[in-house]
Amino acid sequence: MIAVATVQAVRYRRTRDYPEYKKRRVKEIEELLRKYKYVVLVNITGVTALVLHETRDVLRRRGSVLKVIKNTLARIAIDRVKDEKPGIEKLKDYLKGQNAAIFTNENPFEIYLFLNKHKVSREARPGDIATSDIVIPKGNTGIPPGPVISLFNKVGVPTTIREGSIFVMKDTVVAKAGDVISQELAELLQKLGMKPIETSIEPRAAYLDGRVVSGDELKIDIDSYRNMLVDAHRSALNLAFNAAIPVPETISLVVAKAHIEALALAVNAGIVTRETAPYVLAKAHAVAQALLERIKSVKPEIAG
Repeated sequence: MIAVATVQAVRYRRTRDYPEYKKRRVKEIEELLRKYKYVVLVNITGVTALVLHETRDVLRRRGSVLKVIKNTLARIAIDRVKDEKPGIEKLKDYLKGQNAAIFTNENPFEIYLFLNKHKVSREARPGDIATSDIVIPKGNTGIPPGPVISLFNKVGVPTTIREGSIFVMKDTVVAKAGDVISQELAELLQKLGMKPIETSIEPRAAYLDGRVVSGDELKIDIDSYRNMLVDAHRSALNLAFNAAIPVPETISLVVAKAHIEALALAVNAGIVTRETAPYVLAKAHAVAQALLERIKSVKPEIAG
């Protein structure tokens, strides 16, 4: 108890000694943690201001708040609300590197799907990994001839000069998905005004329903789950049909199957009804015809 009190006292003194703007920031995070049901911690290392701005704007329209946070201040805010939100202190284990927090009342799994879908295009930088094939299209670049021609040559883009501008002679793939962007290519793409790198914010962890889950646990393969549901529905439908379970999805199929089986049984038993008469007569005719053919083969004189 003495050790705990000592730690709390040290934390209090540290907070008390913080500049006013840091105290306000801690208070802001604390209030957001109390106001919103969930919090998603996201990694913003290497994320540009443009990506953060656009993501923040879209999240705001969904009723969520994205805030860039300082790890030390966030830990203090978490300690202040941990009694009200049991389990949230485990979020501190993920406060490493550069982070932002999304405060939301939406299910964190939906937030992950949104972040994964909402990708922002930005300029390529040296060392970036191409997220898809990068193609410099055929046509007039609008760039006057000069030293920039050497950049086109270095990345293998055929050019000529037309109407006082550099003209790309054909669509040229300058990088395939997974390739590392070179200094020359990044510079050329910037001069062309191209933004070929698609990026999104990656979740580190989320607090929901009294527990903290890792970013990997938030990742849902929608296509895989959809296929699983389709297979499960198909198997259940097949089982219900074969077991003759009369539910709305199978009733028409079960009745049709029963009708066919009853008709076949009546025909084989020679039961004449309005429905079976054509089949019974056809079957009798076929049997009689087969018998006649057999007799003819035994006593050829009958054929005469």
